[in-house]
Amino acid sequence: MSIAVPALVLLAGAVLPALLTTLHGRPVDRLAGLIVTGPLVTLVLTLLTSAYGRPAYLDVALVLALLSFAGALVFARFFSRTL
Repeated sequence: MSIAVPALVLLAGAVLPALLTTLHGRPVDRLAGLIVTGPLVTLVLTLLTSAYGRPAYLDVALVLALLSFAGALVFARFFSRTL
């Protein structure tokens, strides 16, 4: 648990700029932010699983990983049609 806390703080700190990029910016920047935010949040949830010993968080992390990938593909397809 001792190594999980600093890693969790670093990953949570990395999520904030990626999330802000996803919310504000040009469509290309938003897509990049969306692609980066998905795996970062998945890693945060995986670290929470190991830190708290709750396997339910791992299920949520795996579902989020699949949905974030699918969401990025949908956004990229929508973005390609607007050009």
